[in-house]
Amino acid sequence: MTIIRQRSFLQRTLRHPLRLQEIARTLVAYGLADWVRKLKLDKVFPVLRQMTGWSEGAPAASRRWVLLRQSLEELGPTFIKLGQLLSNRSDLLPAELLLELAKLQDSVQPFPFDEVRLTVEAELGRPLEQAFGRFNPQPQASASIAQVHRAQLASGQPVAVKVQRPGIRYTIETDLDILRYLARVAERYIPASRHFNPKGLVEEFKRSITNELDFSVERSNMNRFRTLFSNNTGIRVPRSFSEWSSERILTMEYIEGTKLATIEAGNDPRFDKKRIAQAGADLVLEQIFLHGFFHADPHPGNILVLEGGVICFLDFGIMGRVRPAQRQFLTDAIVGAFRRDANRVTEAVLGLTRQNGARLDHQRLEDDIADLIDEYVDTALGDVDINRFFLSLTQTIVRHNLEIPSSLMLMTKAMLSIEAIGMNLDPEFNFMDAVGPFTRKLFLNRLKPGNLLEEGSELLHDYGRFLRDAPLDVREVLRLARSGKLRMGFRVSGLEPLRQTLDAVSYRLVLGFVLAALLVSSSLIIQANVPPLFRTVSVIGLTGYALAGLISMGFLVALLVRTLRR
Repeated sequence: MTIIRQRSFLQRTLRHPLRLQEIARTLVAYGLADWVRKLKLDKVFPVLRQMTGWSEGAPAASRRWVLLRQSLEELGPTFIKLGQLLSNRSDLLPAELLLELAKLQDSVQPFPFDEVRLTVEAELGRPLEQAFGRFNPQPQASASIAQVHRAQLASGQPVAVKVQRPGIRYTIETDLDILRYLARVAERYIPASRHFNPKGLVEEFKRSITNELDFSVERSNMNRFRTLFSNNTGIRVPRSFSEWSSERILTMEYIEGTKLATIEAGNDPRFDKKRIAQAGADLVLEQIFLHGFFHADPHPGNILVLEGGVICFLDFGIMGRVRPAQRQFLTDAIVGAFRRDANRVTEAVLGLTRQNGARLDHQRLEDDIADLIDEYVDTALGDVDINRFFLSLTQTIVRHNLEIPSSLMLMTKAMLSIEAIGMNLDPEFNFMDAVGPFTRKLFLNRLKPGNLLEEGSELLHDYGRFLRDAPLDVREVLRLARSGKLRMGFRVSGLEPLRQTLDAVSYRLVLGFVLAALLVSSSLIIQANVPPLFRTVSVIGLTGYALAGLISMGFLVALLVRTLRR
């Protein structure tokens, strides 16, 4: 994994204020001056107050998101990648902003061939002419982190060489430091931002982009993907060449094919668009539900179509992972939805998400999910809006204070991306037509003897580990008990109404006993003519009767008031 190297204090001190001021100026120039004020950056850089448009009002919400997307593109690779990461977070951001972030363009001017040569020779430790038989100086594609050149090994093998942009790590390191600062400032001065956990988002982004900067991670992803689909003739995965690769260089097999974006826009008779749409959906579902390892950015520019409709995925820098337990919960959720089993879907959702500390109303969650099932399952498959369904489900989950893991948000984006591709290729394409049969097949596959045996062996392993550790755990508990250090605490939630009811009953019982005692004792006193007397009747006994009457009257009034309030 790439380790972003720490720079000297002097370098950081000189570089950061200049870059931070550049970021603030860009936001102001795009009409987002109110954000600069909220972050108190005008206090850091007073010169910003004199910039044109400082006193103008904030743009309308719809226009604001367009301006934000344009400002991210101008700020460069770090902010483009950040926007692309945030485009997955439908649990945090409004739909209008997500649509704009999905439009972010990661295409920049190529860097000179002399710098390509320097990088290749520094990484491979030999002259470029010795490393490659031929090397095309003109790049085939250029993005913010790297550009790709066609080349040929000495053996004649055609390859594509991905070369990292010089200085990109330095730029990203600086921007990450600034993003951490802005996250802290946002949580301090904009309390509403804490709901989005800015510092956590920056850390998640750091992990993602650090992996993208290390091409050895991408090569490992590519090799794993290739192994998983080695027996599938409907997909082709490029082969990588470790001897000609490093952290900043990735050399892979060059594959001739037609970009999916070109097929979408044209009417080439060689390609059956309907078949390609269905094959793409099946491949993505297989990646997610069968292997739990999927291409997280399957947009048309990252997919080639070869002769015979064979699909080839490119760019394995960002991959998603779904653990076996998560795959089972996903299957249960979809099968439960088709069977209109709200309880099963609810349990699957709880298994897939994390509770953020707030109390969960389980019954209310199940009711909301039942409403979603009623709304979408009764709809004809061809009329189901997958995008709106996932958005509704995400909003329901967030409303109940549940946190969705980022891996599942990547999965959602991958499914929505392939659904959009399918619709562009075939207007009659419906993703649900592929999801339903696939998950049912997967559910039945889990019932096969071999899979049941595997799950059983895993369960036995877990029980074996429990039995192995149990004596040590019991011994530790007994040791703490003997030393007097054992403390046990119980907190049971959801019993507050029962406690209040028991309290009310106990108060009434006590009051009844008091009244009974007063009446009995007063009667005995009057019967015994205990002095002092008033017209031959004991004053103490009369006082007891009067007190019992007052208490009874107060109890009846309180009971009547409580009944009326209900």
